[in-house]
Amino acid sequence: MREFDKCIDQIDAYVKEMRETDNRYRELFSTTCFEDRAHSLPFKVGPGVGSGLVLKSDAFLELGSPTAGSCAFTLYSDTSPFNHASWIRLIGPDVQECPSCTLPFGQVIIARGEVLTDKEYQDIIQSQYTMDQIEGYMVKSSPGHIWSRVSNEVAKKGFSFEFLGMALIKLLKMQIQKVTSVEVIFVTSGKADVQRLCEIEVEVKKIVRELKRRFWGAKGIDISECAFGGYCGVCEYKPVCDKIIKFTYARR
Repeated sequence: MREFDKCIDQIDAYVKEMRETDNRYRELFSTTCFEDRAHSLPFKVGPGVGSGLVLKSDAFLELGSPTAGSCAFTLYSDTSPFNHASWIRLIGPDVQECPSCTLPFGQVIIARGEVLTDKEYQDIIQSQYTMDQIEGYMVKSSPGHIWSRVSNEVAKKGFSFEFLGMALIKLLKMQIQKVTSVEVIFVTSGKADVQRLCEIEVEVKKIVRELKRRFWGAKGIDISECAFGGYCGVCEYKPVCDKIIKFTYARR
């Protein structure tokens, strides 16, 4: 699918500029043998491994609070310039460099696979809502924003953005088998840098809205009647909707 090509080009230009002008740019991880490294994470990853809650008093680092600013979105493409390699990039300070800090936070995930479709993209979007799937990492998400905390406990284990990126890639690949490579970009360098991602996200939102309208419309569901506009990962009624959809299709 090529709907996001323009947005991906904008992200590539943004990353290139930051690589050339910001000495805090780092490529933390790139390999075609991702699965070999994913087993070495110093914390648990998977459904139910964490409580989903990190109190402020227990937080080593807070990312993307309402006052600090945040931006988060996910893209996908059926082309892969990395020969199935996965990449993790960081613009700004890493976790261990900022104890007891609150930082602005940008997170962009680009999933790639030659046979990805609209259906897989809906699953890819939901995969960014990690909830209780990363030990010691709390995420409160709303469309376009992400507010998270890293606990003191996992910080002592060496929690870093490289490890967080690897965890996100592992979860995404576990859930969507058709994903062959993933690029994760983290931005902690400043509120202005995160705001630039938000400007790109304006166009992303328009495309996502149309994809969701098309996807759910084919199932006979009008997402304009949904308070979250199809962002099921942040909706408390998702289990109810899942049951209704399952029951509806079972009767057809």
